[in-house]
Amino acid sequence: MAVEAGFARVVEGAEASLRDALAAALAANQEMARLAAELREENARLREENVAQAAELEELRAGLAVLQRMVFGRSSERSPAGPDGGDAGGGDAGRDRGSGTGKKRGPGARAGRRDYSHLPRFEVIWDFPDGGYCCPECGERFAPLGDHWSGEQLDWQVIVRVAAHCRRRYRRACSCRVPATVMAPGPPKAIGKGLFTNGFIAMLLAERFTAGRSMNSLVTGLSRQGADISAATLAGTCAQAGALLVPLADAIAERSRGSWHLHADETTWRVFAPRDGDGPAKWWLWVFIGPDSVCFVMDPSRSGAVLARHAGIDEQTGQLAADEDGGPRRLVVSSDFYAVYSSAGKKADGLVNLYCLAHVRRHFVRAGDANPAQLRYWTDAWLGRIRDLYAAHDELMAAWREDTAPASREKEAAAARMEKAYAAWDEAITVIEEARRKQMRAPGLQEPAKKALATLDRQWDGVIAHRDYPMVSLDNNAAERMIRGPVVTRKNAGGSRNEDSARLAAAIWTVTATVQVAGLNILTWLTAYLDECGRNGGKHPSGPDLERFLPWNANPEDLRIWAQPPPSG
Repeated sequence: MAVEAGFARVVEGAEASLRDALAAALAANQEMARLAAELREENARLREENVAQAAELEELRAGLAVLQRMVFGRSSERSPAGPDGGDAGGGDAGRDRGSGTGKKRGPGARAGRRDYSHLPRFEVIWDFPDGGYCCPECGERFAPLGDHWSGEQLDWQVIVRVAAHCRRRYRRACSCRVPATVMAPGPPKAIGKGLFTNGFIAMLLAERFTAGRSMNSLVTGLSRQGADISAATLAGTCAQAGALLVPLADAIAERSRGSWHLHADETTWRVFAPRDGDGPAKWWLWVFIGPDSVCFVMDPSRSGAVLARHAGIDEQTGQLAADEDGGPRRLVVSSDFYAVYSSAGKKADGLVNLYCLAHVRRHFVRAGDANPAQLRYWTDAWLGRIRDLYAAHDELMAAWREDTAPASREKEAAAARMEKAYAAWDEAITVIEEARRKQMRAPGLQEPAKKALATLDRQWDGVIAHRDYPMVSLDNNAAERMIRGPVVTRKNAGGSRNEDSARLAAAIWTVTATVQVAGLNILTWLTAYLDECGRNGGKHPSGPDLERFLPWNANPEDLRIWAQPPPSG
């Protein structure tokens, strides 16, 4: 019995120890299960973070590739011609916009040298120091054999000189009741007591605003020619001369507001001492290009209020103001994808948005730069489709020009060409639309390609609207090229000192750009206008005397004279 009791106690002790071990094992198992669950959650979270970081890294690499292309690479709009003779990148942005002859230029292309016979010519005679040549052996003088013309060169001289005006005086020699003495009239000074001639002021405005030189650059350049003039004197002259141009700028702005089509763009501008605030303020310079006018608007805002004021859009209703005859007005705006333009087009009846195809093309180029390994052929295919659309639009524009004013015997041929051009456009745009819809539904497309297709999808209505306006270019390059001059000025000068000088700069650009668009020489035109201001007592002309300087009102003889370079001397 004792043995059995002892065995029972041993068994009970073993069972208790086994139960304790089992309980500990179960507790450890539960702890391991808890830890495993936490690790699984952490692993899933890390996997999600890894995927997000990989996507972010890909996006950063794509952005870096785009930035490297923008900073260090060739512009996509200036790529070399492809094997088919067109732009290798597609579109018409890279075409030669020079003479259009396609002839070789540069060294070795002597047949393509331009004609400079219209420039003033002077002769330089070269001879030996003693006016002849003697035999080195006997000293006998050589007999003259004539002259040898060894060629012509262009000479460039910048001369700052003092114009001393001498006014002739005359005394009466008769007994008539007229003044006893008379004096010839002096020069017509646009700035009455100013230091500079009208020609100097015209050159100053052209260099400062058209060429985009900073005031320090002008002071340094004049000092090299021996004219030590302070920056304050030049700035004051620009302000006084610019004030004389303001009435012309107002007339040009009014002309621009009445245009049926506008190219529009905007860029930043700096005002260093604004009325409100202590530091530099960020302003915006807008440009609106009509058929025969260029208007720059300087404003502290980039909102739609600037577009509404210039385009005649009621800010309350969002609708276009009535036309001069009281009927509904239509306005076509070529622009990029800035929301102000698209929002105005959605609200205003009669306002049509035409979006820049060059901007759309740029997104496809950047997609190829972001992932060249996988998207190279995809990008090339899209650039080819866009190139075909540009070619179709070029033919459509040429057919429209022929169809607008054909001779009576060519009407049928012009109409047939127009119909053929529309068919080519429809075919090219259909190819793009089918590819766009198919690829947007395709799985596995790279993210940069998706973004490019999404951009095309958002702007699609503004792209296909070009069909109804064959007289308007497919891109907004006109506005971007026009605003490039002020951008150069901003880079060189930094901006404007105050708000008044900023708005005055916009007025001067409005006048000079409109004059240049009309094909006039800015120096000749400015000098003629300043002379007229001088004859008007240092004030701007008014009425017909002012309107004759607007290109669309000027007579043909004035336009012919103003298109020529200023006379030498």
